[in-house]
Formats: sequence, structure tokens, C-alpha cells
Amino acid sequence: MGKAGPGLAWHHLVAQTTSNLQIFGAEAIHNTGNLLPLEYGSGSIHQEITNFYNSIQPELTGSERITVREWIGRQSVGEK
Repeated sequence: MGKAGPGLAWHHLVAQTTSNLQIFGAEAIHNTGNLLPLEYGSGSIHQEITNFYNSIQPELTGSERITVREWIGRQSVGEK
């Protein structure tokens, strides 16, 4: 995809994890339909999204003390 632009980084809507690459394939993960250029760095929306995915949100994940990222990884393909 090349560089996202000055001060920007590519954000994958469907994360570029090993399991997602196996399920969807690299072409589906690394294409313009799954990428957004977002401001990058401390205090940026990209960082806020990363922080949320790395946080524990019981109202979303239930009683398990797991991160949002772990919880999403356990969802079926249809739910992702």
C-alpha cells in the first residue's frame, strides 16, 4: 500500500493477526477496503483505538477478564 502519508499510519479494520490472515487471506486484509489512513502517535485516534482494543471492557466482554482484542478474536467469522 505504500506509506499512509505524513503523520499517518494504516489502520486495519480487520486486524492483521495470524488467525485473520488464515481465515480471510492476505489480499482481504491488506487492501483499500480494510485500511484507513489515521493520524499516528501519542494522543491520536489511532492510539485511542489501540488503547481500547488492549483494554478490558466487561460491558462488552462479559465476566471474563480479557482484552477487547482477545474477545474479538474469539468471535465467529460472521461476528467479526
